[in-house]
Amino acid sequence: MPVSVADLLERYRRDGDSLALSRALSVIESTPTQALEFGPGSSDRLVHRIGVTGPAGSGKSTLIGRLIGAYRRTGRRIAVLAIDPSSPLTGGSVLGDRVRMDGALDDDVFVRSLATRRAPGAIAVATGSMLRAIESTGRFDIVLVETAGAGQADVAVAALVDTVLLVTVPGLGDAVQAIKAGVLEIADIVVVNMADRPGVTESARQMRAMLDRRVRVLTTIATDGQGVDELREELDRAWSSLQANGDLLGRRRAQERHQVQLTASAWLGECVSDLAVDRPLPDAVGALLEEAARRWRT
Repeated sequence: MPVSVADLLERYRRDGDSLALSRALSVIESTPTQALEFGPGSSDRLVHRIGVTGPAGSGKSTLIGRLIGAYRRTGRRIAVLAIDPSSPLTGGSVLGDRVRMDGALDDDVFVRSLATRRAPGAIAVATGSMLRAIESTGRFDIVLVETAGAGQADVAVAALVDTVLLVTVPGLGDAVQAIKAGVLEIADIVVVNMADRPGVTESARQMRAMLDRRVRVLTTIATDGQGVDELREELDRAWSSLQANGDLLGRRRAQERHQVQLTASAWLGECVSDLAVDRPLPDAVGALLEEAARRWRT
């Protein structure tokens, strides 16, 4: 009889068996509905969910490695979901983010790579379910979600996390305007990384001019850790503000609803790809709903 997600998570809570947590997340990745039982209130405390997004090549993985180190120096336990794009041709993915974080890893850091599997929005369909399962263990303080390289319209992560950290680099020029109407608008904190490059002052100035004054713009050099402690402090302030002023349980319920929508959309997409189109539209829609219900139950 297969071991259930609940049993694997209980083994991790009881024994700290990282392999059990990895196996649980693998089941969830292949069947996101398995995690629907782990809703808000499954753990005595909620973790700070931080989405780290931005264009490919902006240094997100290296910055996360440095952030892990900064959080570990304060004694906090960290989980990371690192999302890599899947090939549009083969469906494969490199899943190489862990390599750029290795220097920061220890027994209180858990890193899990996963592929987008062609899901839109620079995240994976199972992201929210995995977050829920990780939070239900009660063993982490922070969960970092690194999106795949994000463009203007890749804003899905904002519906699943508490704080969105947008990482950019100097010299984007007109590209800054291009992202204004999309991913820039979901940012709670903006980091101009690679601040040792020319143009960092102008890039930061452009960002501050376009953003609400409540959105902090910081500069970092992730390769040597410059500015990372200040970033960690800013993230802590954002979390403290949410705890003091926000309904975190209500936020989790909204995130859960969004995850259900993501999961349902993915299942419907799979069913559509298998649907015969040589029939009247009402019949085709009915067949689609019947097939979606059958797959969901199994």
